[in-house]
Amino acid sequence: MDNMRQYREAIQKIYGKNDYWIVPIFRSLFSMFLLFSLNRYLGMTGKTGNPLVILVLGLLSFFLPFSFVPCLAGLYLLYYFYTKSLLLLGIGGLFFVLIFIIQSSVRGKYAILIAAMPLCFFLGIPYFLPLLVGLSMGLSAVLSLSLGILVYYFLQFIREYKEQFILSGDLLDQFEGLSKKMAPLLHNKEMIGMFVLFTLAALAIYIIRNFSFNYSWIIALITGICVEGLVFFVLPFLSVKMNIGLSLLSYLFSILFSVIALFFFRDADYRGTEFVQFEDDAYYYYVKAIPKNKA
Repeated sequence: MDNMRQYREAIQKIYGKNDYWIVPIFRSLFSMFLLFSLNRYLGMTGKTGNPLVILVLGLLSFFLPFSFVPCLAGLYLLYYFYTKSLLLLGIGGLFFVLIFIIQSSVRGKYAILIAAMPLCFFLGIPYFLPLLVGLSMGLSAVLSLSLGILVYYFLQFIREYKEQFILSGDLLDQFEGLSKKMAPLLHNKEMIGMFVLFTLAALAIYIIRNFSFNYSWIIALITGICVEGLVFFVLPFLSVKMNIGLSLLSYLFSILFSVIALFFFRDADYRGTEFVQFEDDAYYYYVKAIPKNKA
């Protein structure tokens, strides 16, 4: 454990000294990987499927803030929708405008979660991000996380039913059956179950970790893990088919990653807890001091 703490301290020092170039490089690589994953997931062809386009857009994000990455991905998707169907473009445009309006009501720095959540689904570790959000981010990040869940299931809907938006060449005919086309998305029980449980898990961790009792962060993480574990009971109850083996493996990997994240964010030695009191001309101060574990 002491060796791990030494590695952690070394990583933190390297990042502290070189974050001015590590962050832009990470942002650029993240954008490229996100766009490549969208490309593969939706089976894009033509200009949108050109690796050179993904490379150029990824390099562009090197100079832009993290909050622009979801906008970049949205524009990329809208162009793909345009190449397939005007109706698909209209539906995608309205959906993304709604997401933008909701996200604009909170802090923009968490907008990256709108892109990161679908990427976690693509990578098969969707359980991890709600745990990380609860451990390391603010309350408004939960909203961005929830929007990211909706974006993933919207993309899943487009992937499965996009042919229904392409077959008819008459735009009026397509609009007439729009409600029937959108029914699978609006009645998606898996989306509702995952949305509720993941949001509750992130909220539970955030609320509990902000209490001052000993081991609050550990208890918060355990609570979030248990809430996410309800997926294995709720989805079958809703008659949703799921691959138990793969889902359980994803769940266990997410727990492992979240424990590592907790080690980086909150490695405290509660045995050395002290209570300190002091005052100035205006206030009395009662401070609870918890030392960090050192190598």
